Amino acid sequence: MEAPSNQIKKLIDQGRYFEAQSKATALLAETSDTYVKQLYALALYKSGSPEDALTIIEPIYKQFPNDSESAGILGGICKELFKKNQVTSFAIRSRDTYLSNFNATKSFYTGINAASMSAMAGQAGRSREIAAEVITLLDENSDDFWVQATLGEAYLLTKNKIKASEFYVKARRLVGNDWGKVTSVHNQLWLLNHFLQVPTDIMKLFSPPAIVAFVGHMIDHPNRSEPRFPASIEQKIKEAIVHSIRSLNAHIGYCSLACGGDILFAEAMAEQGGEVTIFLPFDKLDFIKTSVAFAGENWIDRFNALLERFPVNYVTNEVYNGLDELFSFQSRIIFGAAVLRGKYSHTEPSLLTVLSDVDLKRKEGGTRATVNMWPFQNKVVNVNPDIFVANKVIHSPVAANAQSPSKISDRAILYLTYIDLSASLAIDLDKVKNKFEQLRNPDQISLLQIENGNILIASESEAMVIEIVRYYAKYKESLRVKNSTRISLHAGPVNYHINDNVLTRAGTTLELVKELQASVTPGSIVVSDYFANLLTLDQSAISLDYGGVFIPADESRKVTVYKVHFL
Repeated sequence: MEAPSNQIKKLIDQGRYFEAQSKATALLAETSDTYVKQLYALALYKSGSPEDALTIIEPIYKQFPNDSESAGILGGICKELFKKNQVTSFAIRSRDTYLSNFNATKSFYTGINAASMSAMAGQAGRSREIAAEVITLLDENSDDFWVQATLGEAYLLTKNKIKASEFYVKARRLVGNDWGKVTSVHNQLWLLNHFLQVPTDIMKLFSPPAIVAFVGHMIDHPNRSEPRFPASIEQKIKEAIVHSIRSLNAHIGYCSLACGGDILFAEAMAEQGGEVTIFLPFDKLDFIKTSVAFAGENWIDRFNALLERFPVNYVTNEVYNGLDELFSFQSRIIFGAAVLRGKYSHTEPSLLTVLSDVDLKRKEGGTRATVNMWPFQNKVVNVNPDIFVANKVIHSPVAANAQSPSKISDRAILYLTYIDLSASLAIDLDKVKNKFEQLRNPDQISLLQIENGNILIASESEAMVIEIVRYYAKYKESLRVKNSTRISLHAGPVNYHINDNVLTRAGTTLELVKELQASVTPGSIVVSDYFANLLTLDQSAISLDYGGVFIPADESRKVTVYKVHFL
């Protein structure tokens, strides 16, 4: 049987930081093993809790100052705290930790980090000294990407811009389209550029990949009376999409996979060597039935080929059942995913659309509303199918979906928060319950339910849920037990029936928000990736820290989790 510490390490390697924390906490109740404590600190740090991680790793590092594992974790934590708070003492502490290990081990990793942190701490002379020593340890002819990138950074710190450029060019050639490594170097250069001048040509060399979200019309349904995207213009639309991708220099795309614009975009990205993340709003077979099959077997084959090539995310694994809101919800998630990806590489993504200009100019309608959700209106490129349709005549739009099953009653997209107050005193629980009842808007909140010291709020208003959580984040400071609360947020379709203020037949959306809350450390507010995407679109006074990956009990998908901080 695999050792528990190895199980925790494997969870960390998989990005499942919350689960690693939970297992480490349970194991530390039985043992005081140093390695388990290190893993616990690493999981906390990686999940966006560097302050908590610091309290765990500090005593270990003091006891074992020459241990590379502890030094690497502590140095990274202090670096993260410096980036977060801009307090110079954290930069110096990070540098000292890395430097101490470098002196003991001569590891170029801790050496280059010590040199960079010296520069960020305003100690340029010390930075040059350490960087010069790092250079002597490395083989300039190595084919290792990180060796070449480290040489580039070391020469940059010694102010030898010519040599820095030489090695960064070598590193860039080695890395190819490994966008994770490209973005890693870019983010380090972006940070260093705040403390020393990084040449523009080097910054451009590691420019992060251009990101593009896509939405577009489907191929015209056979029952459509007015042509908008007839099959006859498919090739012309494809050529226009390819041209737009090249003009944007797009390498990363986010889209759905309906026949027509979606599939053409994904195919074009694949032909250009790009990566695509696909979102489907509901069950695969149901999606084929509603949004692909009517265009013919050829489109189904192309759909399946793309699913085999690129990762797919389901907004829900449930069937469609006439809930049209799933399509607009999916579009918001696609938009938010692109914006969130750009946020972590300090770039603004573009929106590429294939939408009828006639539809876009209407004062109301789904097409116009969809585009208006995009937060960067100056970065929208549209391929207008109208110009390829002969004798275009303006009529009222006809729905393009196939015949839809009748809609289930009491089914909607709900925004959920689950607040753990089980450790609170009864008097505090009553206070919170009464306050939430005051905030409750019957027109926006479908449910406010209390069970075993947990409060579930389900609303058709995303803003209302956020406002309640924001209020509670401040209000909890007045409670007697301040840091025990765990809060989770998730959104998705819910088949709900409310009897005596109790939600029944809720399905996987409710199950996930409860599982997510139970998995996190006390004092945390976490959101699922889909809710995080929506928050990113809102551009409100909220910051999100990557928290890792969570796999629910049904293993339906990997849920990326973020920690929420109200600004």
